[in-house]
Amino acid sequence: MIRIVHLYYDLLNLYGDSGNVKALEYHLKSSGIDFETVRHSLGDKIDLSSCDIACIGSGTEHSLMLALDDIMKYKDEIADFKARGGYILSTGNSLELFGKGIKNGKKEKSALGIFNYTSVYGKRVVKDVRIKTELVEDEIIGFENHSGRLDVEKDIITEDNFIMTYIIGPILVRNPQLNDMIIKRILEKHPDDIDKYSPDHSLEQKAYDVFKSGMK
Repeated sequence: MIRIVHLYYDLLNLYGDSGNVKALEYHLKSSGIDFETVRHSLGDKIDLSSCDIACIGSGTEHSLMLALDDIMKYKDEIADFKARGGYILSTGNSLELFGKGIKNGKKEKSALGIFNYTSVYGKRVVKDVRIKTELVEDEIIGFENHSGRLDVEKDIITEDNFIMTYIIGPILVRNPQLNDMIIKRILEKHPDDIDKYSPDHSLEQKAYDVFKSGMK
């Protein structure tokens, strides 16, 4: 049984980031692989003890601060989840939760400290992105729209199995190779299901090719 946790599904879904969970669910279901999706919001007890991957998306600055106050209670659990090789996919401004802190003008709040970066709010960034990474052979494509900037020069931050990016929305739908890579790595811990996995990314790949050809 593959266990997916969707964190703050109702608060942090500003750009349709829930599509990442749906993309994982679709290819697991179409391959006949059993899975469970657990959705957590404010006040829920977050349990990552048997989780394979947690997904968290983007939100308004207000929603992000609400999520930060809540998720700080689970700082040790998230650090332990990372040490155990669990996956987290963080899209949009939710990646700011996992750094050292968030600075917005004279206001500064501590964050989880899982990564050694700080986000500083300033002029809004709105742009298409094409990123070459070691995660997959194809470039990762997407769109960014955020006011925070990290004090590190990276478009995608990866460490162990945590993937952090300012790309908003359903990155796994737009980048089928990334979706495929994540599922295959998760299945390495579920050997009984490896041979069942038979994804069809043909339509997603066609969409990827069209999007990429139209980008500057």
